[in-house]
Amino acid sequence: MIKNEIHKGLPFEHEAFLIKRYNSYLTTCRYLEIFHPYCDFYHIAFTQEGELKELIVFGNSGNTAFCFNSLASMEESLIAEFSELIFNKFPKISKVKIDAAYRTYELAKSVMVYKSDNQILELPKTVDEYQTNLGAKKRKNIKNRITKLLNDFHSVNFTIRCGKEINESVVDTIVQFNRSRMKTKGKISGINNELENNIFKYACFYGCVGVLELDGKIIGGAIGTVINNDIFMHVISYDESFLEYNIGEICAFYMIQHAIEKGWLRFHFLWGKNELKRRMMAENHDLFSYYIYRNYSFDYYLVRIKVAINERLILLKDLSIFQPIKKVLMTIKMAKVDK
Repeated sequence: MIKNEIHKGLPFEHEAFLIKRYNSYLTTCRYLEIFHPYCDFYHIAFTQEGELKELIVFGNSGNTAFCFNSLASMEESLIAEFSELIFNKFPKISKVKIDAAYRTYELAKSVMVYKSDNQILELPKTVDEYQTNLGAKKRKNIKNRITKLLNDFHSVNFTIRCGKEINESVVDTIVQFNRSRMKTKGKISGINNELENNIFKYACFYGCVGVLELDGKIIGGAIGTVINNDIFMHVISYDESFLEYNIGEICAFYMIQHAIEKGWLRFHFLWGKNELKRRMMAENHDLFSYYIYRNYSFDYYLVRIKVAINERLILLKDLSIFQPIKKVLMTIKMAKVDK
C-alpha cells in the first residue's frame, strides 16, 4: 500500500531522488531555493513499505498551489491524487497548477494551456555518428567555419568549466553578448540583473559553461545546466563583431561534442524554434500546463473563456498582415528602453 505525507519545506535530503526520478533542472531543491526565494514550500512523499516512490514539490500562493515538478511526465492518477490531497489539506486553495508537462491529460475540472516547446537533441554514442547524422552539407559548413577561425587567429580555444569552477565574470560576459544581440534585433533580453545573478548561483551547483576565446579574448559562450545525463542550454551568445564566423553555431557544436564525449543522453535547447536548433538536429517536444479546480466555479469557466480567446489571438498574431504593426510597436518599446 502506498502512503503519502505532506511536509513543510524543500526536501533537500531527497535532492538525488528528484534528479533521478524527474530529470529536470526545474525540479531540484537548489533551483527552487534560488529562483523562488519567497515561496512557501511543501512536499508530498509517496512511500511504499518505507521506500520513496514519488515526490511532489509545491508552493501555495493566494488561492493557488503551484506544482514544481516541471519538464516531467507524471502519471495522470498521481496528479489526480496530488490535487485531491491539496484540496483536502488546504481549504483556501481553489486551484492547482501543473506547469510544463510533456504529456496531455484528461483531468476533471481542469483547463489545459499550451505553454511552449522544448527542442531536444537525442545524443548519439560518438561525435562521428553525430556528424554523420548532420549530413554532408551541414558537416562541411561547420568544418569550414572552424577552419576559417583557425586560419584567421593565432589561437582558438574552447574551454568548459562546471560547478564551482565557473567564474561570475564569464557568465556576465556571455549575458552581455545576449543583451547586445537582442537589442540589435529590436528585442529586449529576458535576462535582467536579478536573473543573471540567479543563473550564476545555480551554475555553481549544476552549471556547465563553455567559452570560445580567440587570441585570448572571449567572443562567445554557452551557459547550461547538467542534470543526471541531460544538459539544458539556457544561453548561447557571442560578440556580434564576429558575426561572419557564425560563432553561435560553433559554440553549440562544441557543447554538443562535449556532451557526447561525456556520455550524456540528451541536449535540451529549451524554449522556441529557431534556425540554429533546427540545424543542430533538435526535435520539438510540446509542453502543456494545467489548472485543476476544486469545483466548477465561476473562475473555472472564466479561465476557459480567456484561454480560448488567447488561442485565437495567437493565431491572428501569426498572420503576415499584422507583422508591420508588430515592428512599429517593438520600435516604440526599444526607444523607451534606450531613454
